[in-house]
Amino acid sequence: MKRLKKYLFLSVVVSGFLVAGACSDNTTSDPEPETDKDGAENQEVITLRAATGLSTQHAWWSDTMVPWMERVEELTEGQVEFETFPGGELVSVPDEGDAVLNGTIDVGLVLPIYQPSEYPMAEVTMLPLAHSDTHIGSNAWKALLESDVELADGKTYREMQFADFKVFPISTTQEYSISTTGKEFNSASDIHGTALRTPSRIHEVYSDKIGVNSITMPAVEMYDALSRGAFDGSYYSIADWSGYGFQDLFKYTITGVNFGHFNAFIGMSNEKWEGLPEHVQEAMTQANEEIFTPGAEEWITRAEAAIEQNIEDGGEFVEFTTLDQGVQDVINQGIEETWVNYAQLLESQGLPGIDLITLWRDIVIEQGGDVPEGLKEME
Repeated sequence: MKRLKKYLFLSVVVSGFLVAGACSDNTTSDPEPETDKDGAENQEVITLRAATGLSTQHAWWSDTMVPWMERVEELTEGQVEFETFPGGELVSVPDEGDAVLNGTIDVGLVLPIYQPSEYPMAEVTMLPLAHSDTHIGSNAWKALLESDVELADGKTYREMQFADFKVFPISTTQEYSISTTGKEFNSASDIHGTALRTPSRIHEVYSDKIGVNSITMPAVEMYDALSRGAFDGSYYSIADWSGYGFQDLFKYTITGVNFGHFNAFIGMSNEKWEGLPEHVQEAMTQANEEIFTPGAEEWITRAEAAIEQNIEDGGEFVEFTTLDQGVQDVINQGIEETWVNYAQLLESQGLPGIDLITLWRDIVIEQGGDVPEGLKEME
């Protein structure tokens, strides 16, 4: 009996130590993850797939998307991480928007102008202008996306075109020019029959007005086609040449006339956006504001470098006002008609074309740009 009592006593003592040890382990273990006001765990790592069909050298990727992702990671102290797929590794141009909405990727560079059947009013930024530059075009695009003006059925521009997306506006390209692999416009007859790649329906309409044959294809397919001599040149932004290597192909460029700005945005699905913690949403919004202007500046820097290099390689840049008057007249004649034609095209699809181009005109002027005189009287 005494021996049994002794064993019982030892068992109680050992059990006590075990319990004490267990309690000690609990008090020194990692604390429970803190939560923010949304109840989301601050320590939970959020990995997002980000993709583009554009090359890693393209300014929208290297100097807008990448800095945005890096800044988001900094602001969230590493809680958000990005798994990146540039250069068409996962998604090709122009399928980034569809990939965002179907969940293939979480965030992407969306190029809506390439999909006019889905985003017919996205091309408005490509309308030719009397005056603009990279900052004016970029700020006007941002203002259009953020406008609270109701265009139809109580909906704003963004709500009519991109209601399924969380949209982060990014800079537009520099204004578009006409560049060729060598063909010069010394007389009006030189324009007629020239084959130019057109980046939007607006340029197709404009080309038809001035007698240019239009070739439609994404920019990523242009280099090989130009190298083969499949067409003479393109409406294109000088600043964007380096993204595709066009500085090695274009030999003749007309400057001083504006053929619009190509637009894009960083996009997420509303579902993905709404599922993020509030502090992550705030970080993404802040990062977007911070990279917007530097992104526009990059286009200007690239344009200056491209022009310098192209001149060294034998390229020629011709100021529009120095061209033969007949050439100037042909190039100018279709601008106002193109605005009206684009509006009518949208109206025929049941969209507010007149209201859209009027809104765009007003925004461009508010941001410091200008439009042809005949458009200023449009109501």
